[in-house]
Amino acid sequence: MNDFSLESLEPNVLETLKNELLAVADTKLVLGNWYVECTHNGRSVPDFAGLLGMATTTYGQVRSLYLYLMNFGCKYETLERGRQADEISSMDLLDSPPESWEDFIATSFLAEQATWMMLSGFLDHPDRALSGLANKIGQEIYFHLKFYKGWMDIFVESGNPAFLDCLNARYPIALRWFGNQLNQDLLSENGLRNVPLADIKNAFTAEVTKVYEAFDANSLSDDVDYAAGWNETKRRTGNLPDSLYEIIRFKDPSGAH
Repeated sequence: MNDFSLESLEPNVLETLKNELLAVADTKLVLGNWYVECTHNGRSVPDFAGLLGMATTTYGQVRSLYLYLMNFGCKYETLERGRQADEISSMDLLDSPPESWEDFIATSFLAEQATWMMLSGFLDHPDRALSGLANKIGQEIYFHLKFYKGWMDIFVESGNPAFLDCLNARYPIALRWFGNQLNQDLLSENGLRNVPLADIKNAFTAEVTKVYEAFDANSLSDDVDYAAGWNETKRRTGNLPDSLYEIIRFKDPSGAH
């Protein structure tokens, strides 16, 4: 019997959990739109089908997370279509559009891997609804990562240097998403995350390192710049760009006329 209750949490712990889940959900919202926008850049019919399929499952993940966030007093309608650009907590890795196919693969791979690493910390969460949701999303992301593994194998075989250049440029921004206050892990301290955030960040680095090893490339740089505008709560610097907000914002049917 699951007798866990969010109401039993201290207000600051509850707020931290809400913000962390919102950061994952909003990142997946933007990533889903990346998949849709970049589908026409696919190199083959399987790419088109794969990207549209990943967009569909990603949107489903977003809506499931938004529904769970209703337990924190959030309104689903507000989360999905009632917020402005400065209220979106997506990873700023996705703020800049991909400049090439290699850049798309590198960036979206990092976003998928990072969000999965973060969610994996909730696989043993005392709320079975959240642990089950994390498990289900993880099963879906597994297949997304297979898509990237296939393309990275192609880049390795062809000796494509552009992919590593893109990965080098994007990786520090993805790493920054895990924050710079790893010694203040309220969720782990209160039994809400089964893996400390510092270990989750290290696990993310380990997964990206495997990519570098496949290319026989030099090790990754963990030199992360936390700019003056870094927001630890939203896990991003600054606000979502207006141009990206216009793409991801919910278009109400009534507003289309």
